[in-house]
Amino acid sequence: MKKVRVCLAGIGWIGSNHYFGYSQIPEKVDVSIVARSEESKTYLNTLLGLKWEVSKQYSSFEEALEDADIDLVDLTVPTHLHAEFALKALRAGKHVLVETPACTTLDECREIRVELNKHPELKTATGHVARHWPTSKAAKKIVDSGELGKIFYVASDYAHNVSQEQDIYIPRPRKREPHVTGRLSVSYHSVDLLRHIVGDVEDVAGFITDDASLALLHFKNGALGKVFSSGKVTRPYILSLQVYGLNGTIICAQEENGLRGYWHKSRYWKPEMLPTSVHHGKGTPEWKTEMQNVVDSILADKQSLCTLADGVATVETCIAIDTAMTIGTTVKVRR
Repeated sequence: MKKVRVCLAGIGWIGSNHYFGYSQIPEKVDVSIVARSEESKTYLNTLLGLKWEVSKQYSSFEEALEDADIDLVDLTVPTHLHAEFALKALRAGKHVLVETPACTTLDECREIRVELNKHPELKTATGHVARHWPTSKAAKKIVDSGELGKIFYVASDYAHNVSQEQDIYIPRPRKREPHVTGRLSVSYHSVDLLRHIVGDVEDVAGFITDDASLALLHFKNGALGKVFSSGKVTRPYILSLQVYGLNGTIICAQEENGLRGYWHKSRYWKPEMLPTSVHHGKGTPEWKTEMQNVVDSILADKQSLCTLADGVATVETCIAIDTAMTIGTTVKVRR
């Protein structure tokens, strides 16, 4: 089997998990990395307890792009570099996986869309890993089957307590990344999950306090939606999903033993259980699933589960939400 030659640029927490995913499919990939300093190399050893076995090590991103042997560039660099590096990779003729968010401004969204239109032969992906959870995939399959009937409301909560989770993300010495996110912060994962289930959003409204934010969504198909976000809750992490159809309801939320999904077909408590997903974290199975999906899109010449264009559409929706929170009125999603 032909192997996809991957170069991983960005070797922090997310990058190490991407590497873990690739390490589970050695028959399909050959991995190289960009490591610019001894600090980066030392940092690798603190993450996941992995032994990093790579074919090549580049001292710069530009050096990697010049290597004709590289097929796919995987970008887990700081957020403010996502668009710049993705555009360089596309112009160099590389397939591209960009960690979320795909970019941060409308100008970047437009520039990426233009470049994607110039390179239809290239495969792309955005790292919205929640789409790859078994529970989410089962919910999407049910919705697509039509068994829920007309979907009229969806919702997702993205909440945790940032101050109590320092054990999850290992601090990196002299970290240089600025905090580049909108007011929804990383709850763009919730926005993307709802878009994945229902489709594109027409217009939005938003509200924000010092403790939480709330986005109201009006989808193009007429459905309504809501995203709640907070980093100050007193409870375990949650990225939930609620889908209400005229013929049934799906409720997915993190419980003690993982992400559980319930498919209610009547008013009685007799739900059909969806597949359970383990709690998202370091070295969990969805990283393999996500990396395999991207690699298979190249090998089989098909689209990934979340293309870069799809990731850009989620950013455009989140920018509209941020604007709505600023001006206090409904805002149309711009594309």
